Amino acid sequence: MKDKWLKLTSTLGILLHLLFVAIPLDLVRWLTLKRKDVRGKVVVITGGASGLGQRMAEILAIDLGANVVIVDIDKDKAEQAAKTINEQHGHAFARQCDISDDLAMTACGQQIERSVGAVDVVICNAAVLSFGHLMELSTKQLKMAMDVNIMGTINTIRAFLPSMEERNVGQIVAISSIAGFYGETYGMAYCPTKFAVRGIMECLQMELRDRGVEGVACTTVCPYFARTPMILNMGMRPTSRQPASSLSHPN
Repeated sequence: MKDKWLKLTSTLGILLHLLFVAIPLDLVRWLTLKRKDVRGKVVVITGGASGLGQRMAEILAIDLGANVVIVDIDKDKAEQAAKTINEQHGHAFARQCDISDDLAMTACGQQIERSVGAVDVVICNAAVLSFGHLMELSTKQLKMAMDVNIMGTINTIRAFLPSMEERNVGQIVAISSIAGFYGETYGMAYCPTKFAVRGIMECLQMELRDRGVEGVACTTVCPYFARTPMILNMGMRPTSRQPASSLSHPN
């Protein structure tokens, strides 16, 4: 009887919290929601030399006036992407780094903060993609996906989080995917890593909240498949059980 009473009161407490705290807070947030002003802010984008990363860099730098730092493993492409932005009166810088190397990513972050300034927004976008059935994928392909997509995201966050915490200001954005919600026939090397990215961000959000770091925001973006070079170079059209849509989770 006691256990049933505890379950009842616990359920009632959750319902009251939702009704009088969570839902009103979400409603206030929705009513007061506005575009983030990034003019003059320092925004770091990993994997910013092509695809979604490159387009985000162009919009943020040219249209919105941010100082964008493109971090990519391909130095030449990063420099070309930055050059294209600067020629269109944006402000962009290029840095070469393998984000799967934690020491290299930490050093890259320190160098960016010394030369460009304190980072206001970091977008963890870099990822690798290998399509194939479970027994067709090599161990090397699977390990690379884990190293870049999962550890690369963690390494990037850890490179910039201490400074953001110290200032109690900043935003960490992770690009997950619709594949972070739904598995896909050829997605054994990719989908699990995007599930993991969602988990990383949810853990980080809870950690920051519980430690009282209120000024650092966490945002997880989950787009549907896009016609990026990473997709097109695979020579196939991926599909998902979820209808085409764009899911975004500002945590």
